[in-house]
Parts: sequence; structure tokens; C-alpha cells
Amino acid sequence: MKKATLKSQTKKASQLRKTAKKSNTFEFGVFDLAIPPNITEPKNLTDVNTKWIPFGKDNLFPQYLAELKRKSSTQRSVLAQKTVFTSGAKFVCRDENLEKFIEDVNAENESLRDVFKKLADDYYTFGNAYMECVKYDGGVNIYHIDATTVRMSKSKKEVYVNSDWCKYWNQEDKMYRLPIYPRVAHNKYVMHFKDYEPTFNFYGLPDYVAALEHIAVDYEIGKWNHTKFLNGFQPSAIVEINGDMGEEEAQKMVTEAQKKFVGEGNNGKILFIVKNGDTAPANVQIIKDDQEGSWLELQQITDQNIITANRWQPSLSGIVSSGKMNNTGSEIRIAYDLVMTTVIRDTSELLLNGIRTVLYNEMGYDPKDITIHYEPPISYANDVDIREILTINEQRRLIDEDLPMLEDGDMFVADREVIVVEKDNDGDGEVDESKEITVEQ
Repeated sequence: MKKATLKSQTKKASQLRKTAKKSNTFEFGVFDLAIPPNITEPKNLTDVNTKWIPFGKDNLFPQYLAELKRKSSTQRSVLAQKTVFTSGAKFVCRDENLEKFIEDVNAENESLRDVFKKLADDYYTFGNAYMECVKYDGGVNIYHIDATTVRMSKSKKEVYVNSDWCKYWNQEDKMYRLPIYPRVAHNKYVMHFKDYEPTFNFYGLPDYVAALEHIAVDYEIGKWNHTKFLNGFQPSAIVEINGDMGEEEAQKMVTEAQKKFVGEGNNGKILFIVKNGDTAPANVQIIKDDQEGSWLELQQITDQNIITANRWQPSLSGIVSSGKMNNTGSEIRIAYDLVMTTVIRDTSELLLNGIRTVLYNEMGYDPKDITIHYEPPISYANDVDIREILTINEQRRLIDEDLPMLEDGDMFVADREVIVVEKDNDGDGEVDESKEITVEQ
């Protein structure tokens, strides 16, 4: 870690401690995942002494984002959901030959959906995705390139691909170049998909870039809980036992008590203190962990900030809103429609249009020949009132084909009104006859 970063992070941690004291939030130290300084691109290319544009001050910003994704459960879950929704259930083709092609699009026996999912994952994780196209006589192979390995050239005409930017920072013999579409070299080219970001001319940035601190906090909370569970000596009670006994006898008694009242694991430990010669009665002191509520509140705030920054919905992430027992099917479907409109379809079309362009240019397929079929996480069938779409007789057939059809059964339930007519034939005030009359509305 560079001194400037460490200094900045230490200052950030100090501010967090001050905030924690004011809000009774548990204090914690410097993050293991140090937040990098503001991400910018060089404005004066003459100051860049390489043929490629560094991504981040140390050229390792994509690697940092990948590490955050691996460390934060909330972040990983949201990105995975975005990728799954974007990829849809399947590709739909009108051309049989195209259908065969999309099942095997490269020499690694990957399907088009395999490549598409990787592109979507990179796009959401890094704000950039790269697809390599290799032309051959009468066709093309399509590959995904790991976005962490790619850097843009100063000219924007090609990319540099390096398997390890940490190790081979400035060794061109350890990397290779690929032209960016529409340029082609040696029957190869790359399509670069990037999320727009003002002042960034070479790279895109992911949606959640404003929540990097919260993602790092999410990791720290998980690490704290894990450490507490495995190694932390946080007794839930102190038991003082008085009486005269030897060391072995005392240990045996404590062991038996632990088996009976504590069980295995570190949570809920009881600290036993044997006081020989003390005639006072045994004493039990309960220790309350006041930090738990603060950490729970911090986790909820962190989760919400991560989800919001990703332009996602809590109900799709399995996170229950405060004051609710669960998320209903209707809420999930509304959330699904919202993210499909505002997030998913734009990304899907961006990636799919790039693929359509390749298939049209290299193999002559009509762009309309391929689309993506989406399936909501919960069926919309529950929202449909069967009485509004099936007549009475149609409902009866659905229940049992042998049921007799009704004379007025070719209408909908909503279109008929049943009126009950009552008669008092002898005038004694009691109903002697009752009859239902169906009136078509």
C-alpha cells in the first residue's frame, strides 16, 4: 500500500471512529481493502509514459473491483442477479443454422449464452466488457476476454491484453495487442462495451462506484463476526463458584457445567471462576453485548447503500425491508419490471447489438433473427382472476369435462348478477318460497 493511500485511509478510519462514538456504533480500524483515491483518467497523454492508458493511479483498479466482489456477499449477490436477469432464459432464433451456431460459438465449446453471461458480468462489475472475434472462412468464433486483463491504447485503436498487470507492468513481450472494431488485424478484432462516465474517454465505470466504501465495510462486518465467533473471548456470563476443592476437581466441575449449559462453539461462552475458601454463595453475572444492535444497524445501512448504488431492488436481493415480514410476490414482480425497464434491457440490448453486428458482418444473419427470452422470477399468473378470462362453462370444463354445461354458462361471472326472490305465500311473515334468478348485466 502506498503511503498516500495509507495516510488517506487512516484519516478516513479516524473520521469513522468519531462518527461511531456519536452514534454508538462499534469502532473499527483501517480497512484491509483500502479505498483507492478518486479514480480519474490522465488528461494530458504526454504525461503517460506507456503505450496504454492506466486504469486507476496504480493501473489496478479493475483488480480492486474484482477483489471487492469476492469479499462482499451483498455486492456479489447483486451483481450475480443482474447478470442472470440480463442473460435471460435463452436465446430465440428464427434461423435453424443460427440456432446451431449459438450452441457452439468458439473453439472452447462455449455457447453464445456462456459468452454473453461473462460479458454481462464484466460490464456490471467493471463498467467495461471485451469480446474477441476471430474470423475464419465463412464464419467467426466469439470469445470473452477478462476485463481485468485489458487496457486501452492511447490511440483508442487497439487494446493491450496482459495476464498479470501486477507482475508485468511494463513488459510488452508479456502482452499482446488486438485491434478495436471496426479495425481488423490478422482476422481478429475486439468489441469494447463500456458504461458512459463523464470525463472518462477510455474506460467506463460501474454503477456502484459511489459505494466502494460501503462494500469495503460489508466485508469488514463479516470479518468481525467471523473473528468473534472463532477467536473472540466474549463471555455471555461469569459464574463464581465458592468452596474448597483441588484443581482437578474444579476443572472437572467446570467441564461438566460447560457441557450442560454451553455446548460447542465460542458463542455464549461462560467464564467460570472457582474461589476456594470463600463461603459466599455462588454468583452469576450476565454480560450483555451492546454492540450487536449497532452492528446490525450498520449492516442494514450498508446493504441498502450497496443495493441503491447498483440501481437494484431490495426485494430482488432477498432483503426484507424494515417493518415487513417478507416480500410478497406482487412486490417482487413490480421490482422485476422496474429493473428490467431501467437497468437490464439497456445492457442486454447493448451487448446483443454488438453480437448482432458481428453475426451480420461475418455470417450474413439478419439482426432480427436473434432475441433474448426473459422469464420473471415469479409467475404473473397469480395476478390473473380466472373469472375474468374464462366463461362459467369454460371453468366447469377445466374442473371436470363431464360436468353439464349451464344454459347461461357462456357468460363471465362478472357479467351476471344473481337475485334472490323470496315469497310469503300465507302472509304470516315467514318466507315460504325462495328462488335465485340470474340476470345478465
